Amino acid sequence: MLRSYSGDKIAWTRVKGVATEALEELRTAQKRANVVAVAKDAGVPAVLDPKRVALRDAAKKFVAAAEDRKAHEAAEIYERTVDDFLAGCDKTYADELTREDVLSFHGQMRKRGPSDRTVHNRHANLMSFLLYLELDAKKIAGKASKYEKTMPEIFEPEDLTAFFASLTTDYDRLRFTLLLQTGLREQEAMYLEWVDISYARRTLQVRSKPRYKHKIKDSEERELPLSQELVAQLQAYREQIPGEYRLVFGRRGSNADEPDGHLLRRLKLLVKDAGLNCEVCTACVANGECEKWFLHKFRATYCTTMLRETQGDLRTVMGLMGHSDLTSTMRYLHPASTAQIQDRVNAVKWY
Repeated sequence: MLRSYSGDKIAWTRVKGVATEALEELRTAQKRANVVAVAKDAGVPAVLDPKRVALRDAAKKFVAAAEDRKAHEAAEIYERTVDDFLAGCDKTYADELTREDVLSFHGQMRKRGPSDRTVHNRHANLMSFLLYLELDAKKIAGKASKYEKTMPEIFEPEDLTAFFASLTTDYDRLRFTLLLQTGLREQEAMYLEWVDISYARRTLQVRSKPRYKHKIKDSEERELPLSQELVAQLQAYREQIPGEYRLVFGRRGSNADEPDGHLLRRLKLLVKDAGLNCEVCTACVANGECEKWFLHKFRATYCTTMLRETQGDLRTVMGLMGHSDLTSTMRYLHPASTAQIQDRVNAVKWY
């Protein structure tokens, strides 16, 4: 909360965010108060123009508009981008923004060391905010930096064999087997409930969970086939846990309905304990958490495997992945075709 005075009365203003945001709001409030005080001493009335668009207020409305469209993931990304931009920007109103403010934002990002693609995406998000402000976005933001498009990374069979052989609990084995054999996104796995699984039809339903305020990406439900082996694992595990557990992978303990949001952390720890770190990447050297092991890699491996098994049936795999367009699925064709192309290359008579 920010404390100020209206005459002799104390006024409180709630600030969204943590200490950094509160300090930024404090600086802005102080600037306004100083302007009013200086103008008063000079005998000039200071009027804060209500027609000018305050950046902080506009940012909140911009994020809220995305939430209203049910674009929850986009809203989260927009909020992060705009908050970072405004934290390093000393402007109060939209009409004060210049090209230099955007260049400064790029410089701040580069210091944190994100990938070129991340910088490109953040620039695009900022462009959306500038368009929302009805500014000349192209003039102020300029063109986004280019990035090298990389192929999706997938696990090699020997890596998966070593990883699953190292697991000692049914809980861990089931969680990562499910990711590998269904291609679920992290949050889809987090909020998976036992009622979503049909043992009789050997299927799993992916849908939103209003109870947890979880919305599936693109707001499109889908149904995934399960192998007999995975169904048997799910049934066996269900018999081991209390009946009141609603979530398949919820926290174990006093609160059976609390989702476990530390799946990535658990993966990194298991890989490290199993001696599967590459010991070469920057993350391994810095903190012992190998960057070659991440959750989306299970999803990418599922997609490429299904493309191989369906002979490149893009429409079917697109539905299984929950992609909103074929372009997203086609990205996985390159690693999917590697094995087949290798066989063909080996069969070629070059001379």
